[in-house]
Amino acid sequence: MSTDRIAIVPLALFSLALVGQGLYADETKPTKPLAENISLLDATGQIHSLATISKKKQARVFVFVTGECPISRSYFPLLGRLDEKWNTPDSPVSLQAVWADVTDSPAEIRKFAQEFSIDLPILVDRDGELGQRFGTKIVPEAFVLDSEGQLVYRGRIDDKYREIGRKRPEATENTLEEAVAAVVAGQPVNSAEVAAIGCYYESYGPLKDEVADITYTRDVAPILFANCVQCHREGEVGPFPLVTYEDAAKRARQIARVCDSRLMPPWKVAERHGEFEGQRTLTDKQIATLKQWAATNRAKGDLAEMPELPKFPEGWYLGEPDLIVEMPVEFEVPADGPDLYQNFVIPIDIPEDKYVATVEFKPGAASVVHHSLLYLDKNGAARKLDEKTPEPGYGTFGGPGFLPTGSIGGWSPGKMPRKLPEGLGRLLGKGSDLVMQIHYHPSGKVEKDRSKVGIYFVDKPKQEAFALWTSSFLHDIPPGENDYKLRAAYTLTEDVTMLSIIPHMHLLGQTMNVVAELPDGSTRDLLHMPQWDFNWQDEYVYAEPFELPKGTKIVSYATYDNSEDNPSNPSSPPERVTWGEGTNDEMLYCFFLVTTEDKDAIQPMVVDRLTREGIDRAAARLRLKMAYPSGKLK
Repeated sequence: MSTDRIAIVPLALFSLALVGQGLYADETKPTKPLAENISLLDATGQIHSLATISKKKQARVFVFVTGECPISRSYFPLLGRLDEKWNTPDSPVSLQAVWADVTDSPAEIRKFAQEFSIDLPILVDRDGELGQRFGTKIVPEAFVLDSEGQLVYRGRIDDKYREIGRKRPEATENTLEEAVAAVVAGQPVNSAEVAAIGCYYESYGPLKDEVADITYTRDVAPILFANCVQCHREGEVGPFPLVTYEDAAKRARQIARVCDSRLMPPWKVAERHGEFEGQRTLTDKQIATLKQWAATNRAKGDLAEMPELPKFPEGWYLGEPDLIVEMPVEFEVPADGPDLYQNFVIPIDIPEDKYVATVEFKPGAASVVHHSLLYLDKNGAARKLDEKTPEPGYGTFGGPGFLPTGSIGGWSPGKMPRKLPEGLGRLLGKGSDLVMQIHYHPSGKVEKDRSKVGIYFVDKPKQEAFALWTSSFLHDIPPGENDYKLRAAYTLTEDVTMLSIIPHMHLLGQTMNVVAELPDGSTRDLLHMPQWDFNWQDEYVYAEPFELPKGTKIVSYATYDNSEDNPSNPSSPPERVTWGEGTNDEMLYCFFLVTTEDKDAIQPMVVDRLTREGIDRAAARLRLKMAYPSGKLK
């Protein structure tokens, strides 16, 4: 067996400042938004007369969009296909987009349309008149008028997004197209109002009198600068900047909503685990400040109270790396479609074994790179998988498609590189290939990525950091089950020092709690995750490493939701789910990066864990084969 160590590190992922909207039950619902004729220009200067009734079109569709909301951007390819289908001389349907950001100029809209290859008409609603007539609340939000000008449908385009930051691999219901088809057929729309998921439609007017209880310069800017601008600035992964007053004021309600729901800043572990490094959370008082500012007229305040914008290092955060490796060629990410997990095999030329203190990942196309995991392969398995595909790299879901011989970490938005404690490092064996797995999420336009990673070696290695883990392969989750429980345990064969913890499940996962049961009968909480989210995986590094003695049993408790109510459920209606590597399968892993003072104990510990893993996997395969001999789930 290779002397390299298994250190699989599922990290993650990308930040979407998105909000869901209810069914507007307490809102005044417009019945005829175009109660009088109105003419608007599109971004190219063409005039569009929006009459109260239409003798030519049985259905008129208006979709409110912006160029900055990630969900809005993701629908432009679909809207382009609907434009080709509906906007023809003989079609009974017309489709027009309405630009919902009143701060963008026609020139900026034209530039965006060119970048995203948008041909459908984009109406420029500079004074927000059309938005007020329709009572728009969310972008993207679709509205359908019949030939008499009656509003017969409002809401989502399809069900790909069903909750804040939650996305299905594929839409299972084309809500807008079904509504239009009903109108054209002279039938009532099945659901006249379906909640739209996206970013707030909002505008702002700053106070003329800057004397206010809450101001941007004194109260809001310090919060955003300390917690948000690391990602939300030019050239970084945030979908929009938050470095100026205007940046914050035009998005104030959206910022308040996603912070109040704890979607932002991205941090999924319960706050009682304050011992983790780099914890990204806001206090209740900070959230109340953002909410109060958004609920008022968003006063700017005295410029003398404005804090200095944080200074971020240019180039590499920790200085020039010891080794820089890059994807061999560019990889083209399509404009739309399901998320991709692509693995790129990169040979590493080092004269001897090295120990890695940390890595710094630099995405080539920040708008589509969701996260990256950095596996090691010393057996040539990844090269064989790569040879079977014509495109750069090869695709998988979740894992890399082979048993790695190690890992050197990974990257997710907001994650800053931190070196392991002095003298500690992960083994990078001579002759290893780096397998750079990147999770891509299409952005609405074709992007080309060529990411790279900087590697920092340990100057004077003292101890090796390696991985142990708990795992279970007993998943057999019936459709409709919303609280399926599973347990995984592993007992330490030697004393170890805990460095970090990395939970991992798939799309049905809901919660994970990890506990250490010590030999003396006491327990220690290692992790409490009240809401697992596949899109926000991370490695949680303990600020103060601590020892666990030999004989400690580490137990992971997980729950799963295979009901229709789970917005991340990839199947509609739900189907029975068992253990496996695929998108529609499930997993239960929790990895621990550890070290031990007894170097001679590392190899036996890794062999013991791999042996148990192999036995458990083989038993799971046999169990599934016996339960489902036809190869199909019952």
